[in-house]
Amino acid sequence: MMKSIPRSTGVASSTARKLAGWPAVSHLTAFKQLQAMINPSVSISRTQLPARQDVRGMRAAPTDTASTSSATQPASSSDPMAFSPRQEAKLTLEQYKEIYDRLIKIFQERPREDWKKLIVFSRQWDQHVIGVFDRIKELGDRETDIDKKMAMRKLFRTLQNVNEEVQRYNRVLGKFQEAQADEWEAIVTVYRGDLQRPFFEHMQCLLVAAKKNNSELESLVALNTRLVAMVSNHDSIEADQDKLAAAAEVYRDLLSSIKSVEEADAKMAELGKQGKIDPAFLQITAKAYGAARDTNMTLEEAKWVSYKLYRSARDQFDRQQPKEKRILEYLCTISDPLERRSQLDKAVTPGPTPATDSHDYLYSTPQRLYAVLDGTLAAFAAMQQGAAKNLSTPQEAMLPRKVRVMMELRNEIAKRYL
Repeated sequence: MMKSIPRSTGVASSTARKLAGWPAVSHLTAFKQLQAMINPSVSISRTQLPARQDVRGMRAAPTDTASTSSATQPASSSDPMAFSPRQEAKLTLEQYKEIYDRLIKIFQERPREDWKKLIVFSRQWDQHVIGVFDRIKELGDRETDIDKKMAMRKLFRTLQNVNEEVQRYNRVLGKFQEAQADEWEAIVTVYRGDLQRPFFEHMQCLLVAAKKNNSELESLVALNTRLVAMVSNHDSIEADQDKLAAAAEVYRDLLSSIKSVEEADAKMAELGKQGKIDPAFLQITAKAYGAARDTNMTLEEAKWVSYKLYRSARDQFDRQQPKEKRILEYLCTISDPLERRSQLDKAVTPGPTPATDSHDYLYSTPQRLYAVLDGTLAAFAAMQQGAAKNLSTPQEAMLPRKVRVMMELRNEIAKRYL
């Protein structure tokens, strides 16, 4: 028996799905626009591009999702901002002002470093945020004592900055949550400036806030772990500017030498055989797609072409990976333990290794699979230590599902085959 591995497990992005029906025509204009985006000496950042306006935020930012959470969950006694919806329905304007005064007093009494936690942990902040700011402004304007007036104005500005920071981080998270998994690398290249220590501290607040919701917690843990890994990988590639410059030159040559998507596919396959599709080249294609994806100044056709080149490069790179890595990646996608065990048996059974248009047939030895698993898990532990130091991600955070599956596979291989 043998192991059947799909060549590409990537899911078509929303852009790809939207444009999948386009005829195979010349894309010269799109290629020229992409060429203008590639500059190896400059990392494309979010601030260089106009932001798209159709992104929904997460909880703790004023969004539909947040209001839904607030409406469906009872007020928590541990939430200093919690109020009963039934009680609020009967409140007068003066009673609302009393609520806002209470909230203002909480922020005045708590240190600034606690403010983000108060906002994130509260399920009703979104309902009161506008009223709180209006009330602070009203109290400041009415105050006759100059020192108290300045204190209220400072409170207004500081709290506004903290609230905007929370909303910004939630918008960035929303970008990843709304995107397909194969688009994440491109989004990291655009929003790397936001993915700093304060962002991951915000992630830890979200993890604590979601501790009673297992599905939400699992999703956030997986998102946090993958982002930490992607940021680390991004930074290690960016550290070698010479390789990035060389990869950018290869990408520019690719764009200047092709006139259609069909030619691009053939050229990408040729680059793969020449060994030119390396992590630096992937990062350049991700930057090009990320820049095109997150701006309204790019032709839709250019977005599609940049996505097509990015996916083609990723597929070629994945096919160059060791067969053990590809087998294990496939096994980790199987949720049923019995099916995963059956496929593992096939993966260690020697046989012919043909290839079809959609699948490669692979097998390996238990010893090699165990060695790859052991090395990968050791690398994950080291990444956790680095994240704890550099990105404020605690090592004791819950393990994502994929890591748990890899641990189970390692134990099963050791028990059954070694």
